[in-house]
Amino acid sequence: MLNFVLQALEGIFTIVFIVGIGYVLSVKGWFDEKSSALIARLVTTISLPLYMIASLTKNFTAEQLARLAPDTLLPICSMLLALIAGKAASRLFKVRQGRQGIFATNFFIANTMFIGLPVNQALFGDESIPSVMLYYIVNLVFFWTLGVQNIVADAEGKGSSLFSAAVLKKLWSPPLMAFAAALLLIVFSIPLPRFLMRGFQYVGNLTTPLSLVFIGIEISKISLRRFHFERDIVLGLAGRFLICPLCVLALTPFITVAPISVRVFTMQAAMPAMTQMAIVAKQYGADSSFAAALSFITILGGLIVIPVYMTVVNLCF
Repeated sequence: MLNFVLQALEGIFTIVFIVGIGYVLSVKGWFDEKSSALIARLVTTISLPLYMIASLTKNFTAEQLARLAPDTLLPICSMLLALIAGKAASRLFKVRQGRQGIFATNFFIANTMFIGLPVNQALFGDESIPSVMLYYIVNLVFFWTLGVQNIVADAEGKGSSLFSAAVLKKLWSPPLMAFAAALLLIVFSIPLPRFLMRGFQYVGNLTTPLSLVFIGIEISKISLRRFHFERDIVLGLAGRFLICPLCVLALTPFITVAPISVRVFTMQAAMPAMTQMAIVAKQYGADSSFAAALSFITILGGLIVIPVYMTVVNLCF
């Protein structure tokens, strides 16, 4: 069991290392505000869309999507429940304008690939990969629709109306277009040329390290001497590590899925915050420093929380 825990935590140690590079280089003056904005734009419009097309077309076929489709009901319902809880908490505790969307998104969106995949592989083996990817797809779609909508609407001070023209225009973003393109390629079994697929993978592989370097840059702008675990941060931690996985566990008696999917979905829901949350906040003018701090603190919190959930899942399922 100890060996499994150490293997699972390797992903978090890697993330902390890369965030540290961004932090140190920013402190040394390598990055300015323009550099930070450029990284955010590069990830959002180039590397992430190509990564999505490459990873989805590589890991799924039309038959696999059809076979796994019934199990999507549990992550869909649990994320929607967590989103409702996040919005209710942001209003109840009067989270300030500019970070309400980030706060609510943090409740139901997790880092399901860079951390979630190695954690589940270490715990459950290759058998877990289809369920990991299934949760990843739901997580991805919800982030680039409901999650981004929350952040955009809040940043513009327009509440949370999904149907405003400005919000809808920004929702149809390069990542969402890439997801739609990937689905078409999968459904119609259209293979990409090998050279193009390799190019997509090379550029797409920039997504995670650039996102983590960006978080390090944003954290460097926070005065660590004056930093404290303010209420919004503490509530965000509770939403990410308690509310989201509890929503999965609360719905398992009512929604039947394969046993391996219950275990994987619980672990995925307990992962740290999605690193692209800070990128989107920067891109659309929300409180990117809060998003970066929340992302990094949940990464560190994962060092404690992930082994706990690994134990719970092993004992209960």
